[in-house]
Amino acid sequence: MTTGQRIAQKRKELGLSQEALGEKLSVSRQSIYKWESDSALPEIEKLVVLSRLFGVSVGWLLGAEEESAPGSGELTGEQLKLVEEIAARYAPRPWLSPRRIAVVKVSAVVAALCLCGVLWGFYRRLEDLTRNYTYLQTTIAQVQDGVNGQIEGVSDRVETLLREQNAVTADYGVSLESVNLAGSNARFHAYAVPKRFVEGMTAVFYDYQGRPRQNARQFGQRFEADLVCGLAEEITISVDFAYPDGTRQTQVLERFAGLYGQIFPEVEIQCNFLGKKLEDGVLALSGEERIVIDWARPPEGSLPKAELKSVQVGLFKDKKLIDWAVFGSIPGVIEEETTILTGEQWKNLDILRQSGENGTKSYQLLDAALPPRKVPLETGDVLQAAVVLRDVYGRTAIRSGVAFGLDEGWKELTSLDLDTSDAYPGGWMLQDGSSICS
Repeated sequence: MTTGQRIAQKRKELGLSQEALGEKLSVSRQSIYKWESDSALPEIEKLVVLSRLFGVSVGWLLGAEEESAPGSGELTGEQLKLVEEIAARYAPRPWLSPRRIAVVKVSAVVAALCLCGVLWGFYRRLEDLTRNYTYLQTTIAQVQDGVNGQIEGVSDRVETLLREQNAVTADYGVSLESVNLAGSNARFHAYAVPKRFVEGMTAVFYDYQGRPRQNARQFGQRFEADLVCGLAEEITISVDFAYPDGTRQTQVLERFAGLYGQIFPEVEIQCNFLGKKLEDGVLALSGEERIVIDWARPPEGSLPKAELKSVQVGLFKDKKLIDWAVFGSIPGVIEEETTILTGEQWKNLDILRQSGENGTKSYQLLDAALPPRKVPLETGDVLQAAVVLRDVYGRTAIRSGVAFGLDEGWKELTSLDLDTSDAYPGGWMLQDGSSICS
């Protein structure tokens, strides 16, 4: 069993819900969910509290040892009777005086107590070793992160030096001026100063598609332009200098990533299939599986958000829809179970989230249930849950969760290291193979 499965098992044995366990540990229900789904590991102090609450060792929770209950240091009646029988068996025969027999019995009891003390000390020592091992693992991970950070820092500096050496500009800048939601475009202001300036030269600025958008205005040796580009997940702004002798020099100025996704609400999605078993290459969904979407208030300074027309949550294989999940009813907001939330329902849910009374805690997380069905899987298949957001201007965005695939033995699902940050809907399909945008 994984650490998350062990926590879930002991929680259920105590008859505690995720919320109740979270209250005992002073953490949120979402933290308990992440622990039990193995998407996060509890902190050291939380592991210690869990071990005491469940009556198990930290080592057992981490899977380093089998479950065992520590001794209390005192003998039970049955243990005392056994000790007395052992003492009587090895004590001298009846020619010993009753006093000596009593001394032997007391000595045996003391020896047994000492043995219990030694075993208890050994157990505590083992727990300390387990704790130290966990700290060591954390330290190693921190060192690895530090080394990786230093390597990335060196790579960034080398890239910066190469870019500066190969640059054809002495100075440049690109800024995002505004976003037009209805027009589905963004307005940028760009300027560039060439390293080699020649009278009579001109400059043209390009957008991410490589098409010339705007001839530059010249102010001395400085060239400027305003560009209007269609919204996309990545927009690249470049400048092209044309010299009187016919030569040209081009340089990429800035890349803007994720602009398309940023005009939609910040939504995260969770669905844990880690460790799910397959039978004959088929994943059987029982109807108990849940997809959780989590959203929060947009951060200060973020792009304006488009008004939503609908929200759906589905399970996808290789970006093709398997089935839509079903939202449960919420009094006053969602009157009956549905696979599609309207824009008005989403607004009302967001109002509850912002209310500060019970909305923030109760409705920041929204569950949707997957219908029971059988899903055949082969090696290379990618299984993902995703929320499909459609706005009133006809645009569609995808927020996908962790990707899962078959392990080497084809017996269970394991998480895949795939980038899920792209919100552009290209490649995502409905059950009939048509685009998710249709």
